[in-house]
Amino acid sequence: MSAPGVFVVGTSHAVASAEAREHLHLEPSEILDALTPVLLRSDLLIEALPLVTCGRLELYGVSDRPVRAAQTLNRLVAMQTGFDRTDLSNNTFQLQGREAIQHLLRVSAGLDSVVHGEAQILGQVRSAAHDPRGSLAKGTVLHRLFEIALLTGKRVRSETKIGHGAASLAGASLKLVYSEIPDLDRASVLIVGAGDTGSLVGRLLAKRGVGRIVIANRTLETAHAVASSLGATAVPLSELAVEIAKADLVVGAAGDSHHLITPESVLSSRKEKPLWFIDLAHPRNVHPDVAKLPGVRVFDLDAVAKQVESAKAARLEQTPKAEAIVLEGVNHFEEWFRSRDSVEVLTALRSHVLKLANDEAERVTRGKNDTEKEEILLIARSLARTLLHQPTVALRSADLSTDEGQKLLRSAHSCQLLELAYDEAERLTRGRSDGERKNVRLIAGAIARALLRQPEIELPSENVSHDSGLELLDSAPDEMGETASRRAKD
Repeated sequence: MSAPGVFVVGTSHAVASAEAREHLHLEPSEILDALTPVLLRSDLLIEALPLVTCGRLELYGVSDRPVRAAQTLNRLVAMQTGFDRTDLSNNTFQLQGREAIQHLLRVSAGLDSVVHGEAQILGQVRSAAHDPRGSLAKGTVLHRLFEIALLTGKRVRSETKIGHGAASLAGASLKLVYSEIPDLDRASVLIVGAGDTGSLVGRLLAKRGVGRIVIANRTLETAHAVASSLGATAVPLSELAVEIAKADLVVGAAGDSHHLITPESVLSSRKEKPLWFIDLAHPRNVHPDVAKLPGVRVFDLDAVAKQVESAKAARLEQTPKAEAIVLEGVNHFEEWFRSRDSVEVLTALRSHVLKLANDEAERVTRGKNDTEKEEILLIARSLARTLLHQPTVALRSADLSTDEGQKLLRSAHSCQLLELAYDEAERLTRGRSDGERKNVRLIAGAIARALLRQPEIELPSENVSHDSGLELLDSAPDEMGETASRRAKD
């Protein structure tokens, strides 16, 4: 299987109702606090990173036993949330390997969102990838996976029109009520929450020319900062009931507050006029019973999804192109994942062959003067580089986790290598003395036979930087050659 260690478990609008997702909701800090002991005390989970958005809780992990690790994380979520474990499988999903990789890239591209092609998810993936609290749980593999997911999301946004007409979930939800609220330029809108979603809603409303915008937030300073940029009013949450009475539309966007708006808070000072609610928060800010009040209409995330379904036909035409970009990203990650094994093997192989070339050059020029030694050494180094090319190309494309890859490791080139070695020796010594030609031919034969045998190679004791990729290896021969050249002069 490609990239067998990567997996994801989670829940989203695609598999669970708003009520179930609400019950399963955890903040990233809560998840990371729960994951840390698992990472420190068990070898089951190598890396882990949560992705939490409105309506989505996903845990990405790396493990040698991904199925068992996924089950462990699912149980962890159930324990943390108190969710009935017997009903967990009906409200969550698990993916491994290529499917897990593809899922994250589709999420980042907006292909798995409530609003097909929406842009806000890309920022949420970026926040998860760069959250400093996840530094202990996230390792090399998930770091690379999330970086490729971000690059893929950006490509989909810039190279397709899938996001046209679907700027965000917030924008789609506001379109539902614009036609229903009379005289928008005189309407009053209350936004509960001053985070990213609340700020985005405020900007969209201000651009639309809504008469009065009020930002209510637990931290008044944050509300003031958002309000000042919009020409809006900031109030504390303690004034929520008062402001609801004045509002034509209330938008819930406080991500960490559960049921801030209850039937009692709406009825306590409500006047006889229509009132709309848009609940973009997760957990929901608006209690479900508010929708039962006369003259009140509530749109939550699930309701928004149903209402915007008909509007995505044009964007769906762009889906095949977006999916093709996603697959390119998946292949890119898998190539990198395979190269992690090849990097160490290639580094060790090159070190082994270049050392052999140096040793053979020194052996056949014993008793010669420094000039002759240096000339033979330079030829030996060039010869080694040429003969290393074929196994290098082969190993770069090999998946060393498979039997076929291991076979390729043991025989990374054809039996024509010896013939190639002698041809290259002949080319490099054309016009030189018979003695020099004989010595270089001996070196070529020794290098080729060593490569064909593929002896046990001791891998470097220190980890090779996988972030640097295979580019590190391209400079290795010259560095080795310079060392050998200096050694010959001493």
